[in-house]
Amino acid sequence: MKVSKNTFRLDYGKGYDTEYGNDMDKHGYITGIELSLTKNRFVDLVSNQAFKAIRTEWSGQEFHLITFDHLENVLHPENIIYKLNDKKDAFVIVQLCKSEDLGIHYSIESEKLPIALFKGLLSAREDIYPLEYLIKPDFFMYQD
Repeated sequence: MKVSKNTFRLDYGKGYDTEYGNDMDKHGYITGIELSLTKNRFVDLVSNQAFKAIRTEWSGQEFHLITFDHLENVLHPENIIYKLNDKKDAFVIVQLCKSEDLGIHYSIESEKLPIALFKGLLSAREDIYPLEYLIKPDFFMYQD
């Protein structure tokens, strides 16, 4: 996977857009991640235990990877790893998709950007992203 030179916040609105707004603190750490999942997709992810917490080491530092999709989709070579700030202690893994593939249409063609879909959170910050909290995701289901 490619690691972006820019932070996630810095590329927002330039290299990608998101389906939802990004809740970030003043340091660039994401305080909430929203996913669009159909009922069938949600059931598939839960029943196949796609949401995982994986302990790993990267650049000599211990991290936890929290997956929001099947592992092969999280570790897909075309995904992008964005650091959340220059401390390089927390990252998001995103897949960039064409907006029209997600049913998102822009009225001004020049504003059209790929949409970043969250696939994983990689963090060494136990104080900000405590593992006990992350292994108990808080899902809200909304049905039209």
